[in-house]
Amino acid sequence: MTGATDNRHLQKSRGGGAIAAFPRAALLAALLALSLSIPARAANIEERLDRIINSPCLKRGRVCMVVRSLKTGKNLYEKNPDILMTPASNMKIITAAVALKTLKPWYKFDTIFSYTGTRKGETIEGDLVVSGHGDPHLVSEDLWQIANEVRKRGITRITGSIILDDGYFDGELFPAGWRLSSIRRAFEAPLSALALNFNTATVMIYPDPSGAKPIVVVDPATPYFKVVNRMTYGNGGRKFVAMRMKPRPGGGETMEVLGRIRPGGGELVYYRAVADPVRYFGDTFKSLLTGMGVAVDGGILNAPPSRPTTKLFIHSSRPLLNQVMDMNKYSNNFMAEQILKTVGAEKVSIPGTVAKGLAVSTSVMAEWGITQDRYHFSDGSGLSKDNKISCSALTDVLDHLYHEFDAGPEFISSLAVMGKDGSVRQRDLGTADAVKVKTGTLDAVSAISGYYPLKNGDVLGFSVIFNDLACYNGMAHEIQNHLLMELSSVNGNAAE
Repeated sequence: MTGATDNRHLQKSRGGGAIAAFPRAALLAALLALSLSIPARAANIEERLDRIINSPCLKRGRVCMVVRSLKTGKNLYEKNPDILMTPASNMKIITAAVALKTLKPWYKFDTIFSYTGTRKGETIEGDLVVSGHGDPHLVSEDLWQIANEVRKRGITRITGSIILDDGYFDGELFPAGWRLSSIRRAFEAPLSALALNFNTATVMIYPDPSGAKPIVVVDPATPYFKVVNRMTYGNGGRKFVAMRMKPRPGGGETMEVLGRIRPGGGELVYYRAVADPVRYFGDTFKSLLTGMGVAVDGGILNAPPSRPTTKLFIHSSRPLLNQVMDMNKYSNNFMAEQILKTVGAEKVSIPGTVAKGLAVSTSVMAEWGITQDRYHFSDGSGLSKDNKISCSALTDVLDHLYHEFDAGPEFISSLAVMGKDGSVRQRDLGTADAVKVKTGTLDAVSAISGYYPLKNGDVLGFSVIFNDLACYNGMAHEIQNHLLMELSSVNGNAAE
């Protein structure tokens, strides 16, 4: 089941690139000239950072930046610290903080398996009931183990149906404020209390060595999809691939894959969100049961059980601390929203909703002394541009987490390390220090916040957000990298 557990394809939360108003080569040349123009021992950190921020890429946009010594609590640099900015995936800092603080790092997401009716030997005379509780990282390998667990318990036949109970969440598939595309991009997958593979499927296209029609494979292999392969070969012109997905009568989807590739080309991999995540879970589970030798006489129903149930077993997820690490390092939108709804269900009431989760977030912010005039939350992932927060408020959150014994260490370890892993594995600052960050990217938005350890033992908390960019986000990353490299020269100033 290649790709089922690899969530790197979900790491980007943006909806495309920013407007290219300033050439990359020109920007890099400007940054180089700028770095050479800054004296090695410039008067102060403010002057050096101001000069970097004075970039053509940022002139028509908005910038906020805060750098704070977490040892003294003193802000060493401020640039528009209190203006409200769109944070993109820096919203996941809030979601991670709230979840770790309220649910605790050892919290697990349970999927409960039970049955109605009676069990006679190897037969359940009734329905098999699956009750989801929002597990954001239940993948094909997990579902195979679950089907095998049913078989290991001596069950070979279910006379009724598979009942899928996803009432732990509300029925809203997407948070308000999401601007959805028509091509079902993986980073905007729908939400559900019963979910599989981040509610996405992997589509792989290969040239056939024999010269026959190109091969199209959907992973996982599931009856949810009926695949129509309309791929062809072409030596001239550029390759292209398109996927048309539409509901199928009786449940599931038809996926029409059409396009042209070169005969000697390599493997192509695409990821697409499903339209009916609960049915996707059910079809795949039933298929796995059948493959294990467990016959299911009935169909698949999405509803709460109508009769009393007897518990069969519980599948527990990895602890929340591991879930948050995957969410932050790879900026997984789906996981963030699932976690937010779970916070709402656990701390307010069932069903979990985005609004209930955000109410808990507001409560935690108030507990930390961060007033509502400094932020506005719309979702848990940052995909909505309706989210707003100031750099000073984000730095306050980082400050609190740094000093929070219960949740702080788990939060800090969940962040990506510059030049080493996650969404910033290719952004090396040339330092041996573990600079830990959360990035954020949307159209014309780029953000980076986190922790920078100093040689003197102090740690800097920082937040940098660019809005209304006049250049590609890649160029904005170059500026942010340059800003962070300057922080290494703070030395003893933070402790004074």
